[in-house]
Amino acid sequence: MHLSSELSAVFPPEALLLSLLENSLNGIILAYPVVAEPGSDDIVDLSRLQLNPAAQRMLDLPAQPSESFLHYLPGSLPSGVFDFYRRTFQSGEAGHHEFLYQADGLDNYFEVTAQRVGDGLLIIFTDTVNQRRTNAELALRESQAREKAARAEAELQRQQLHSILMQAPAMIALFEGPDHIFRLVNPQYQQLVGSREILDKPIRQAMPELVGQPIFELLDWVYRSGHTYYATEMLVQLDHANSGTLGNRYYNFVYQALRNLSGAIDGILVFAYEVTDQVVARQQTEQSRQQVTDANQELATANEELAAANEEMQAANEEIRANNEELFRAQDSLQQLNQELENRVAMRTEQVQQAQTEAERQKARLEQFFMQAPAAICILDGPALVFELVNPGYQQLFPGRRLQNKSIWEALPELVGSPVQELLERVYATGETVQGKEVPAPAARHEGMPPEDMYFNFTYQARFDEQGNIDGVLVFAYEVTEQVLARQRVAQANTGLTSANDELHTTNVQLARINVDLDNFIYTASHDLKAPIANIEGLLRVLLEELNMPPAHTAAQVGPIISMMQDSVERFKNTIDHLTEVTKLQKENEQPAAMVSVEEVLREVTLDLQPAIQESGADLSIEVETCPAVPFSRKNLRSVVYNLLSNALKYRDPARPLRVRIHCQPEGSAVMLRVQDNGLGLDLTPDRPLFGMFRRFHDHVEGSGIGLYMVKKILDNAGGTISVESKAGVGSTFTVYFKQ
Repeated sequence: MHLSSELSAVFPPEALLLSLLENSLNGIILAYPVVAEPGSDDIVDLSRLQLNPAAQRMLDLPAQPSESFLHYLPGSLPSGVFDFYRRTFQSGEAGHHEFLYQADGLDNYFEVTAQRVGDGLLIIFTDTVNQRRTNAELALRESQAREKAARAEAELQRQQLHSILMQAPAMIALFEGPDHIFRLVNPQYQQLVGSREILDKPIRQAMPELVGQPIFELLDWVYRSGHTYYATEMLVQLDHANSGTLGNRYYNFVYQALRNLSGAIDGILVFAYEVTDQVVARQQTEQSRQQVTDANQELATANEELAAANEEMQAANEEIRANNEELFRAQDSLQQLNQELENRVAMRTEQVQQAQTEAERQKARLEQFFMQAPAAICILDGPALVFELVNPGYQQLFPGRRLQNKSIWEALPELVGSPVQELLERVYATGETVQGKEVPAPAARHEGMPPEDMYFNFTYQARFDEQGNIDGVLVFAYEVTEQVLARQRVAQANTGLTSANDELHTTNVQLARINVDLDNFIYTASHDLKAPIANIEGLLRVLLEELNMPPAHTAAQVGPIISMMQDSVERFKNTIDHLTEVTKLQKENEQPAAMVSVEEVLREVTLDLQPAIQESGADLSIEVETCPAVPFSRKNLRSVVYNLLSNALKYRDPARPLRVRIHCQPEGSAVMLRVQDNGLGLDLTPDRPLFGMFRRFHDHVEGSGIGLYMVKKILDNAGGTISVESKAGVGSTFTVYFKQ
């Protein structure tokens, strides 16, 4: 819509547009799409955002945010809002969308319109913060609150039920599936088999001594039929002490089928308690009663004999008296047995209470053991294997590295692709328990350090949730690196052949290195010396032609030609000198190393380069107070430091002041030296290696292209490393690691 000339005269378009944006009650955003790659129509984000005051207030963002749209509102991806913006921009037609947004700190209904405007996307939206909520919205929020409270209450009840089952004085167990796998065993039930592991095992495997007894058949019948089975004073023979001897004990128990939400049977609940003492007491009582019955029968016989023969009356009376005395003794025994039974019941009650107290104490001791255990223990959660719990023993393996709440592959990326990754993923996928002995794991103890071989004895065990699904991995590990290395050193000391083989291998490596250097030398001699030789050849040819010219003409031409020949000869000599320096590296490597102070060498180099430092106006920052001495050739160390610092001064960016920061500190078993500048920087690619012989990236400054090659060879020969991070127009950072 265009403003009329009269309206334009009163309200200039720019001022009117600015006023509308500033005072609009609706949020307005102007954004530009970000595509996956140039020329693609796959929009992956929105950038260069501009927000009016209403949009700033609703989204709590500045007028021109520095980051992209998805950085601030990542919840727009799963909610479909970003897809709406993408479709609107691609179609070129105006779009309208209403939605409830509950993410990124927002919780409101929004109404949005969007339309493509040129290369940008215009978004106009309003929320319901200051509007009266609809009954449907209020009902939805109340329903969400009730659902959340119900879930919390259900979880609390589940935890309370689990606590009750584990603390119950009776024996309780839960079986899962037709194979009757133990999924829950309370301490009272566990006492049936002592220290034997039965959790997560089928009962036929966990208690094989029950073969031939009716237990397995009863469980199968309950699982098939769904009927509850009640057993009273059933004799069950188990190897309670795991000694190979079966005990005879009596139990009252109930087998109750468990059903899932669809009504299908998926397990069995076992509730039992031992009644051996009562059964034995009753058997003894029945035996006493039988004795009384026998006595009465004998008394009846005696009465019959008394009626038949008076002469036997005296003997019968004596026998009756004896039987009566025995009866009295039996009654006394019965009373004593009853009293003993009551005492045993009281003692059993006290034992149950003591067992509960002991269970609580053992739980506290288990938690204390977990945190104070000398072993490395951690819990990895979910398929991403995120560190859910890490005890101090595990954290000490990687001092200074943050592990908690990070995936093991994010926290320890050097383990990706190692056998550790295959084993952990196999345990999570299959549920099997994996144990390893003296297994190497390439890991760095400190952040940024190169990986080193660490050896562990470990157990990886799957963790299961309440439904029996794998939801994590438990890791128990002991580092045995020192033991393995010590044994390896002993083995090397005990066999001279191994030492000889090692020396032969070292010699072969050195010979291979020398061969590579010779190859480089031959290549350079045949390649880099061709140009100056060809120049000399051509100049000589021209000189000969000129010498055949008249004298006046020759005098004017011969001088420049001679000068050019001299330049070619100088370049030839310089190249020969550089190659000579390269051939010296191998001989210098064979010289014994001494403990050299990095700080002293750096001070000497800065004094030598003082004119170049003053000429460049460099801001030089040196932090080496905590840097220890290193076992290195002093001449070679000076060459490394000199090359890195002089390169930072030579390849400075004339568009900005030069800043050079030199930092040195110990890192684990190495010493790190870093030289960082904000100079011209390098455009590094795989086909342009930086450390090659005669490799140059900037030709406007005098140089040979041999310095960084020599630095790399010096460090390789001494067992050190060098790496570079650089970006054209930003600067370069060289990081060197010396072995201690």
